[in-house]
Amino acid sequence: MEDSTVSVVMCTYNGGKYLREQMDSILAQTYPIHEIIVRDDCSTDNTMDILREYTVRYPFIKIFHNAKNIG
Repeated sequence: MEDSTVSVVMCTYNGGKYLREQMDSILAQTYPIHEIIVRDDCSTDNTMDILREYTVRYPFIKIFHNAKNIG
């Protein structure tokens, strides 16, 4: 189990207000993270800017942005 890692998947929509807190909490976990996958549903706030900031620091974060809002 020493070599085990976890993948975290999350969805977001206009979550900029709490997104840094969420991401920092995930990154602070003691279990090794293999990847964080985030699917954004066409946010109109600063969500995508925040996610891009995190991908610069943590290349294992993958962002997917819906072409249109699907709810």
